[in-house]
Amino acid sequence: MEVIKKRVTVLTNHEVWSFLNELKKEEDGKNKHDRCKMLSTVVYETKKYLKTTPAATQNEAVICELIPKLAPFKFTGAETLQVINMRPSTITDIQLLIEETEERYPSEEDLEKLVATVTECLPPPPKR
Repeated sequence: MEVIKKRVTVLTNHEVWSFLNELKKEEDGKNKHDRCKMLSTVVYETKKYLKTTPAATQNEAVICELIPKLAPFKFTGAETLQVINMRPSTITDIQLLIEETEERYPSEEDLEKLVATVTECLPPPPKR
């Protein structure tokens, strides 16, 4: 695998999860001697971690549904990515993810609306 263009875009954890699933299928189709042991280890460990995150229960449709609904909150790209990856379910979670929350969203109703939007669009994370 070779990186052609560095930092063209960032990926959500779900996109990484999907990519790794496809990569694993490709590797499983190869002869045992043609597989890269280090790559298999990285894929295994990363999937093991992502299986415990909200990425394991998300799909492209729910993410695409959420992004336009986040537009009124005027998040940066990184903040949107964090909301998708972390799936905040409380106001405290939001305050930990978003910079200057108190200044940007002085009304607690705005934060409650954001939490409701996220929990409505994104499925709950897997049970631990």
